[in-house]
Amino acid sequence: MSYCLVDEERQERASLYALGALSQHEARSFEEHLQEGCEACEAELAEFGEVVGQLAYGAPDAAPRPEARGKLLARLNAETEKTPPTTPANAQDDSAYVVVRADEGQWQQMCAGIIFKQLFADAERQTVTTLIRMEPGAHMPMHRHLGIEECYVIEGDVHANNETLKAGDYTCAMEGSVHRPISTVNGALLLIVGPERHDFSVQ
Repeated sequence: MSYCLVDEERQERASLYALGALSQHEARSFEEHLQEGCEACEAELAEFGEVVGQLAYGAPDAAPRPEARGKLLARLNAETEKTPPTTPANAQDDSAYVVVRADEGQWQQMCAGIIFKQLFADAERQTVTTLIRMEPGAHMPMHRHLGIEECYVIEGDVHANNETLKAGDYTCAMEGSVHRPISTVNGALLLIVGPERHDFSVQ
């Protein structure tokens, strides 16, 4: 049994359908209504379909009825308000980056002939990223590691646990491991990632 939409609703449905602005469910419902033989809705759709076709070719005088256009704009504005703004994938958040320039940060004394500068502290992992500079002939006392410690030699030479490391070499000390005194002949610059403190009480 066919039902007939009231004039206002019929105009809105037909205009939105012609513009492709109905949801999938609404469009299917309107198509089923047309299949039932509603001549009034078919006439409205034909009228708006012609207008939309003319608009596609840039006909300046072809426009939907003012009331239908107003309803369409109101509907589009409502949909826009429901959709939260998205952040472009390539947008940069300055708070997501840490930059430390070569001349920034404070060098502090670790022991005779050795200074360090902390670059970053990771509270979640409880680790710090640190630069360590050793003067030629400097020695670092024996110590135990309280967590995993990674070391990358940026420049110079380092002698530890019967190993000689040079620029570009990498080593990783496991938690609980003991480093016997570390020394350098020509000086060294190291990048260290590991716990903030060491146990220097080991003999």
